[in-house]
Amino acid sequence: MKNLTCKHCGGEVKAGDIACPNCGIPLPPDYGKYPQRNFILWFIALVVLCAFMIFWLPPDWSNKLLGR
Repeated sequence: MKNLTCKHCGGEVKAGDIACPNCGIPLPPDYGKYPQRNFILWFIALVVLCAFMIFWLPPDWSNKLLGR
């Protein structure tokens, strides 16, 4: 398992700790079990996809879908 650090003080934290042993700040539930990196990567991919769709779709696409 990788070393976890407290976001507040930078001290070493174990995965099962409820609070940082160095500064005492409470840690989120399941701290270190589910990495945020996957969420960040999926979020960036979604933003890129949405930006692509905004520029790819025609300006008045509703008329083309309705056959007008």
